[in-house]
Amino acid sequence: MRLNRVHVDTPIAGRQTCELSGNAGHHVSRVLRLRVGAPLVLFDGEGGEYLATIAALGRNRVTVAIGEYSAADHESALEITLVQGVSRADRMDLVIQKATELGVTRIVPIATERSMMRADETAARRKLEHWRGIATAACEQCGRNRLPEIGAPLAWQRWLSTRTSSARPLLLSRSAATPLGAMLAGARSIELLIGPEGGLAPEEEAAALAAGFRAVKLGPRVLRTETAAIAAIAAIQHQIGDL
Repeated sequence: MRLNRVHVDTPIAGRQTCELSGNAGHHVSRVLRLRVGAPLVLFDGEGGEYLATIAALGRNRVTVAIGEYSAADHESALEITLVQGVSRADRMDLVIQKATELGVTRIVPIATERSMMRADETAARRKLEHWRGIATAACEQCGRNRLPEIGAPLAWQRWLSTRTSSARPLLLSRSAATPLGAMLAGARSIELLIGPEGGLAPEEEAAALAAGFRAVKLGPRVLRTETAAIAAIAAIQHQIGDL
């Protein structure tokens, strides 16, 4: 029987009981409708997981007894950073969800010339909270015990001028001549840059290439931004043996 997995946003190690409140408590008690004695798996996003049993139920609050720890690790051997041009809400949500399921280590949302998003800090903060919620739910579903890092959306120029990644930088471009798979041999980490709807503006693509990114292609067809992200990550993970 597959046990329901629940993320806890505080460290679990050393505790005998744990309170699930807010969204987690509501999901367990009102959506899943679990009862006292029902088993769960808990994880706090830092690796490993814990068997647990529901000990008491309240209004949107669940008390669980924490049991055996397992060091289960389902992370990819390749560290993948997805630098994704922010796209329309439903498309960006899909990218966050599927990139998490496919094992990316971190996601860096960037606001490019063709991105569709509000620039104020309140909107950016809400987006970040929303994206982290999507990634958490994806981890609960797919069995990951580590949450991918997700940063607040950065303006294109700020991201480009402050990035310090030592990963192999690859730019997905429809005009590239080099296949994506040809640039993966020997890589321990990948920084994959993908534009939003309509792709990167020509000056943005030129700036990325000047910063050391290598342009790569993914097949002969023009893919939507969300399709490109999912297909590229899946292709990378397949080539290294993760899928």
